[in-house]
Amino acid sequence: MLRDRLTTEFPNSHGEVPSEIGPLIEILLRAPRARSILVWLDKPRGGAACLRRLIHDDLPLTHEALDSAAPGQGPALLRATLVHLGVLPHRNEPLAGLQPWLERTLTPLPAQHRRTLRIYAEWSLLRRARRRATQGRFTPGSAASIRNAVRSTTAFLTWLDEHDIPLASLTQSDIDMWLSEKRDRQHIRLFLRWAHQRRLTGDHEIPDRQRDEPHRWWSQSEHWTHLRRCLHDDALPLEVRVTGALMLLYGMPITRIAVLTHSDITTSSTPHLRIGEHPVALPPAVHQLLQLQAEYAVQHSAVGRVTTRPGWLLPGYAAGTHHSAAILARKMRLHGLPARPSRNTALLALAADLPASVLSDTLGISISAALQWTRRAARDWNVYLVARTASGPTGNCASRDGQGR
Repeated sequence: MLRDRLTTEFPNSHGEVPSEIGPLIEILLRAPRARSILVWLDKPRGGAACLRRLIHDDLPLTHEALDSAAPGQGPALLRATLVHLGVLPHRNEPLAGLQPWLERTLTPLPAQHRRTLRIYAEWSLLRRARRRATQGRFTPGSAASIRNAVRSTTAFLTWLDEHDIPLASLTQSDIDMWLSEKRDRQHIRLFLRWAHQRRLTGDHEIPDRQRDEPHRWWSQSEHWTHLRRCLHDDALPLEVRVTGALMLLYGMPITRIAVLTHSDITTSSTPHLRIGEHPVALPPAVHQLLQLQAEYAVQHSAVGRVTTRPGWLLPGYAAGTHHSAAILARKMRLHGLPARPSRNTALLALAADLPASVLSDTLGISISAALQWTRRAARDWNVYLVARTASGPTGNCASRDGQGR
């Protein structure tokens, strides 16, 4: 039944099934549960429906054709599957998604702002983004930062309209009034610097706001309690235990944990995990936990389960992908392990024992960040522990969203 459906499901305008989707059909026929494929075929907004429309309209099977489909989970999962099977080439999806998002965002704006923002976004924000992507450093978080920059600049230009202030006539007092009403500084500073270089406005100053010192921590007892939970509590999801253990021990950010692969764990003599420049020795309990994750981690998609594993330690929902850092962070919060206090406490404890240069090489953080943490440790560690122990459990650190510093 499944073979009959698949061989007749995707005809083009000539009644033929394109040869390009042959690899997809062959893999779907090998799925362990035929019913799950039949359900996928019948979803009105799923990947199969999207594929049918493209083929029926005789559109080439390309990223650009998929971009023309309505945004949603179905086309996104279809794209990931086709990339995994080699039908489509790999591309940086966070970067690729910015251009259509920008078009949708600019369309309703007044013409003068639309033109200014388009030039700024294309020749400053997206140009820098493409350069970072070629270096392999453009992530979903990077894309979110660019979207925030466009939104903030849009809000600033709208504010100028509301106060009848042309950009060319902007004064420092106008900037000061904006800062008194709004909180955004960084994105507007970048925009005004760009605008001044192109003689669209004068040279205006937006002073840096003093950066808040980290103030969200676990007490020493809380830190070890959460670490024991991650190492030994079978009631926690395995990916939460792995993420929490690595964060509480090494201060690893979730974005880096999400992209760990099996090859990052070495067991030639003593178990090690590659974090920064040098492999870090793993305690036996942590190594056992990572081995358990590597052994039982399975792709959620039917295609992922019957094709070669790409080696992600934390495989994602779509075939060939790793777990989303945002989803991992959400799971951590749901299980009482918000990322910010967990990572702050680990970094402070490590900085108390390691020189900045060693901390930077070992954890893969910048030397300036390592120096900041060693200074904090020298100044605050003992005082912090006494204060936190005296104050008891911290409702602050276990807040619902786990954000803030």
